[in-house]
Amino acid sequence: MDRLEDALREALRRKQAPEGFAERVLARQSTPARWDRFRFWLDPPSLRWAGAAALTLVLLAGIQYSAERRRRAEGEAAKQQILTALRITADRVEYTREKVVRATGIEALIPRAAGGQAKPANFI
Repeated sequence: MDRLEDALREALRRKQAPEGFAERVLARQSTPARWDRFRFWLDPPSLRWAGAAALTLVLLAGIQYSAERRRRAEGEAAKQQILTALRITADRVEYTREKVVRATGIEALIPRAAGGQAKPANFI
């Protein structure tokens, strides 16, 4: 243990500072450090602007997402309306076909509508 203690004492012994040490320390302190370049972004006004920019982006993204959802919902509603209109049209065509067949008795010349089965129509 004596060698370890002696080595520690030698390492921790006071030594005279090299010539010009104090001037170098003071000169280094006066030049801006790397951290000072980034400190600007951590100052409260910069953080406020960054927060405002981030909030604006989030709000714009939310508005865009909402508009896209609404547009898709309107598209789906239009699609359902078109499908309903096509079903009604097909029923009316089939109803008219059945009336023509009953009136003329010529079924072979008038093809059935897609789907193949005649449905009774309850409308005029």
